Parts: sequence; C-alpha cells; structure tokens
Amino acid sequence: MLGRNRSSSHFRSVFLLVVLRVVSSQIPLGSKLSVEEKNHWVSPNGDFAIGFFKRLNEYGIGIRINSRLIPTDKQPIVWAAGGDLRVGDKSYFELTKTGEFVLFDSTRGVTVWASKTANSSVDSALLQDDGNLVLLNTNKDIVWQSFEFPSDTLLPGENLSSNQVLRAASRNLISSYYTLRIGVVGDLELKWENNVVYWRSASFPSRSALRAVLASNGAFQLFDQTSSPIWSVFSDDHGEPDVKFRVLRLDVDGNIRLHSWSKNSTSWKLVWQAVENQCDVFATCGLTGICAFNESGSPVCKCPFSLSSVSSSKCLLPYKQSCKSGSSMIKLDRTSLYAIYPPNETVVSQVSAAQCQNLCQQDHLCTAATFTNDGTANCKIKKTQYASGQSGLSIPSVSFVKICNDPIAVIPNLTKSKPDPPSQNTPPTQDHLSVCVNCVLGVGGGTIIVFIIIHLGLMGFWIYRKRYSFTAPDYATYSKDGPNPSGCLALSYSEVKEVTDNFKHRVGSNTFKGILPEKQPVLVKDYSTVKVDPRKFRSGILKLGSVHHRNLVRLEGYCCESSYRFLVYEYLKNGSLAKCLEDPAIVKRLTWRKRLDLCLAVARAVSYLHMGCREFVGHGSLSCENVVLDENLEAKVSEYGLTGFLGDGADGGGGSAKDIMDFGYVVLTVLSDVRDRGCDWAYEKWVGGNGAEIVNKTTIEGGVNSDELERVLRIMFWCLQSDERMRPTMGEIVNVLEGAMPVDPPPPSSACRRNPSAAEEYRTGSDSDG
Repeated sequence: MLGRNRSSSHFRSVFLLVVLRVVSSQIPLGSKLSVEEKNHWVSPNGDFAIGFFKRLNEYGIGIRINSRLIPTDKQPIVWAAGGDLRVGDKSYFELTKTGEFVLFDSTRGVTVWASKTANSSVDSALLQDDGNLVLLNTNKDIVWQSFEFPSDTLLPGENLSSNQVLRAASRNLISSYYTLRIGVVGDLELKWENNVVYWRSASFPSRSALRAVLASNGAFQLFDQTSSPIWSVFSDDHGEPDVKFRVLRLDVDGNIRLHSWSKNSTSWKLVWQAVENQCDVFATCGLTGICAFNESGSPVCKCPFSLSSVSSSKCLLPYKQSCKSGSSMIKLDRTSLYAIYPPNETVVSQVSAAQCQNLCQQDHLCTAATFTNDGTANCKIKKTQYASGQSGLSIPSVSFVKICNDPIAVIPNLTKSKPDPPSQNTPPTQDHLSVCVNCVLGVGGGTIIVFIIIHLGLMGFWIYRKRYSFTAPDYATYSKDGPNPSGCLALSYSEVKEVTDNFKHRVGSNTFKGILPEKQPVLVKDYSTVKVDPRKFRSGILKLGSVHHRNLVRLEGYCCESSYRFLVYEYLKNGSLAKCLEDPAIVKRLTWRKRLDLCLAVARAVSYLHMGCREFVGHGSLSCENVVLDENLEAKVSEYGLTGFLGDGADGGGGSAKDIMDFGYVVLTVLSDVRDRGCDWAYEKWVGGNGAEIVNKTTIEGGVNSDELERVLRIMFWCLQSDERMRPTMGEIVNVLEGAMPVDPPPPSSACRRNPSAAEEYRTGSDSDG
C-alpha cells in the first residue's frame, strides 16, 4: 500500500510539473518580441522557440528547432510568418490585446503581417512541443495555428492539405519560384512558377489525395478521404528509434528533401529527396546558364552561349529580332535547352538535325533550337532570350544557338562568331527553296495537329468538369469563405457598399476609398460598365491575385455578382503620380534621386510582370495615372493585366512592346513634368548636347547627376523607338537604370515625330484617379 501511495504521489508530481510547464509557457495577451531585445518564446519541452532571425541584413520572425542537442548554428527555421517577409532592425512581433499576432516593420512604419484573429475571443498563445504555434480561446480551443499556414517546411505530424502549399524560400527576396502542392489528379506536384510540373508522385485519379503527412518514423505519405495511405516513401533511417528530429523542406533550388539529425556526426543527414538528378529540376540554374556536372559529380551552372562581357550575372541567348546584318549559328553537342520566360516552345516533329538548324536560321523570331535524338526526332524552337537547360554525355540532344552579326543596341561590344561551315547534311544552296517549303509544311502541319490536340483536351476537361464538379457559387463573402485560391477577398455587392460606406468617398470617376473590416484602407474601382463574362473575370482575378512584388499595388479583393464588377486594391496615401506632379508640396520633395528611384521602381515592377510571374502579364495601359506613391514617395504600379479580361487583350494585358513604349513616356514625364508634348523636342535637345534642358530644374532641388541623366535619356529614347524590335526588354532597362549595363546612343525615332497622337493615347490610357 505504501508503494502504491508513493507511485500515485510520484504520478501526481509529474503531472503537476507538466501542467506548470505548459501554463508557464503560455503567452499572454500583450506579449511582444523585438529585434532589439533579441527575446523569444519557447515550447514547454524546450525543443522549439520563436523569435527574430537575420537573413541578408534584414530580419524575419520564425520558429526554429531549439534543442540543446543541436548547435545553435545548425538549428533550422521551420516556419516563418509571411514566408520570405523581411523587416527592419527595430521591428517587433506582438500578440495584441485583441488576440491577434501582428508583425510591425520599422522600415516602412506599417504592419506587414497579421493572423487576422482580432475579436475571436483569443485568451492566450502557446508554442506547442511539436513546433505548432497556436492561439487559444478561453476554453483552450485552437482558434489559429501555424500548421495551417506552412512556409517551406513540414514537421512530423504536420499535414499538407489539398488547399495548402509549400513555397521555397526566394533567392532574391522578390519572388519564390518553386512550390509543392497536391495536384488535381491526387498526386504531389513540384512546380516551377505554377506553370511547369517537373516532378510528380504516383497519381491515383480514383482515390483523390486529401493530405500529405510526414510521420515521426520517417515515412512521407499521401492519405485519401478514408485516411488510407495511397502513396508512401521512406527515409533511409526509417523506423530508427534514436532519431528525434526530422524536417521535410522544399529547398531554394526546387528540390524537396528529408533530413534527420544525426547525433553521431552532429549534422543533418539527407535521408530522402524527390529529384535525384538536380539538373532535372526545371530552371535549376535560373538565368545563369545551363546545368552540368563537374568532375566531382556536383551540379554546376555554366554559360556556353553568352557572347556578352557586360553582365556576368545573367546568361541570355544573344540573338535579338533587331539584328540587321545577318546571323550565325553555334552548335552545342549533348545539350538540351528549354525556354523559361515564357516556358513554351514550338515543336516540329520528324525532322533532321540539319533541318532543325535551318528552321531556326530562317525564322527571324527564333533564338535557339534543340533537336532531340531519343526516337522522337523533335525540333523545339525557342523565341525568347531567357532559356536554361542541361548538358552531359547522357543527353541525347544537340542545340543550335543563333547569334547576330551586328551589335545589340543596349549590349555593346558583343563578340561576333563566324557562321559554322556547311556540313555534309546541310542541303546545297540551290535546294533552299524546296527545304523551306517542306519546313513550312512541316511547321504548319505540326501546328494544326497541336491545335487540334489542345482543343480536344480542353473539350474533354470541360466535359469532365461539367459531369463531376459541383456548381460553384456566384460569389463568396469575406465573412464566410474568406480568401479564394488567389488570396483575394470575394465580396458581395452589399459588402462593397459597406466597405465604401455606400460609395460615399469618391476619389475618381470610378474610384472610391473604403475600409475593410480589419480597418485596412483600400481603393475600390468600379468596372460594372464593362461587360465581361463572370468566368473570365474570376479567371483574371485568379491570375492577378497570385502576383506579388514590392513595387506592385496589391489586389486585395473583388466583387463579381450579377452585373457588378469591382476590384479592391491596397490604398496608397499620396495617390497617382499624375496628381503628385501637380502638387507643389510633393513636387518639391521629388529630388533627382527620388525621381530616378521612381523610374527604377516602375521598371522593376513591369519587368516582374513580364518575366517574373508564373506566366507573362502585360500591363496594357501603363501611365502616370496608374503609378501611385505611398507616404514615402515610393512608387507602385497599379491596374496591371486588366485588359486580359476587361478588354480585348488575350495575353494578360497587351504585349511587352507597348509597355516599354509607355514606360518611356512615364520617364519623360517624370524628368520634365511635361505631359502635353511629344518626345521630338526632347530628342532634339539631347542630340544638340542640351539634354539637361529636358529636366525641369525649377522643380528638382539639389541638382541633377549628369552621368545618370545621360543614361536615363538614352534608355528612354530606346524605349520610344517606333520599331518595336529595337526596343530593349524591361530586364535590360532595369540593368541600365541600376548602372549595371552601358547603353548605346539611340537613333532618332519616328514615334517621336508622329506625336501628339501617341502622347494622347498615352495620356488617355487609364481612367484611374486614385
């Protein structure tokens, strides 16, 4: 009896100790973590902690493994608020009195992330022993948890459901290219930019996957609705009892890997990865070249076709459409190339390697071609400068890269390459006509076949959706359904009226200021007069809602109910650049440096739309009306991509050439404050050596840097070339404005002389007054 009492007493003591540890670990309302204080909150067992961490001279807030078994420098971050969100050195993370986690950025002076749980009866928070950060109500029920919003890592016991996504950290802090999610056919998919699937688990169309789970024993499994596993992989150390910590991470290089902590080697041990050959990860080298293996068997990126000594950071196909002095072809054996921006190519089947080379040589849009000799005899024609690929002895492909025999406008000193001598397989000159006819017939026939296949596929998918899908509701309210898959709030018309206080605060012809329930100011734009199909409208929202960049105005929500069409944007205090240029107080603050930064911000935003999104997005109506400034006079671009579903544009907002010319007019306006004249007067002054007279020196305080002005004027006039083939890309414009790339003197352009019609089109390109 005495032993039993002692055992019972010991049990009560242990239980009481556990309860006390949990209670002491609870985070009360009003608690705060700050960068300056370097404080953190710890789980009851001490294995996890949340606090600020440093990356690239900035800070993020995240949960890390905190165990004493692992050295500090090897403790990984397993969750981060807002993914790759970075803040300044005086920022803080707080559990407010209203029960909401908020992350305040000292650099911008605003709240950049929130759990959106205010007024949800939150009583406290707790970092659990499994690494899950939770908000609890007075009944200790979970109101919010970090496991529902994974970043790039899964912990044992954490689910990845069908509506969640793992997103790899970004290399450049602007965008993240790789994601892991559950596909529509019940498999796991690794995707690049939401366009290219480069790895799949086994699919089970008849048993749709509901969630993916990492088990503590090292198994990674997909489960269906009945909680039965339909796909499994196992770590090399599966079931070993002495392994305490495991993490499954989607790494920045696009590969998903499972690591276990090894006590013997005191290091993280790789025990499984999805893609065995890293070169098989799409765009693993990005814009730095193609993937190959060095002598030690490690993947490396090399640039076999770059002919420019100007920029070593990017490896671009050298040919441009503006080439006037003929072209040559470079042959790359055992090399396969694929287009990145955009990631699509023209495929011609049943041709020879020589015919593939000729097809590219004779097509003025072609930049490179790859002939695949794996039994398909396919020729893949690329029409972009942005390409990657891989090379090696096992690659059954040969690639042909076109180079221009004259310099490229904004990339001088291009090394010329002599054309390859004709091979025995190359048809003689007198047979060129017949070869061209055959090539054209091949291309035409191939195009027709591809067109028919695509349409049959789309028809089959449509029939499948009609038979097996539930009818979608006409709209979703923010109070019930929350964000749609794009991340935007779906509002009813009555809720739009509530947000805008019955359209009380008009700030433009079709624009109203409003307040969301979280007290967030927004700008509501009315497009109800535009007749557009609801499905097309929602499809456009789904595309634009996934576009995120620091220099793009964020799309917060939309309304698509009956005949009503509204878009809800984040609100920026100073409004449009057009209005700011008419405000003497603001103009006085627009120094030369501010104006140069403004042009660069717009260029970066449009460059991201063209090359950094999951698919190309054209702005379509870029002007000073839809460039808006915040309280610090930092520029953001608004109303991008609307013509793709509100107008006649079929590519998401018009072509890149129009955006580049529109950008040239924006720059001219920013420099001169003049909006009612063409660019001919500016070009005449620049040619006459009086470029400084283009700048309105009466409104720009502090003087103008002459070297920077010359660089800006040159790239501006290249943007305004009437021949769109002579205009630079937005990526090149960014490089020139950053000073990373020199720019040649531009020729005169008839576009300047045909103004004011072009200027008038530019001025009336947008009706935004916000």
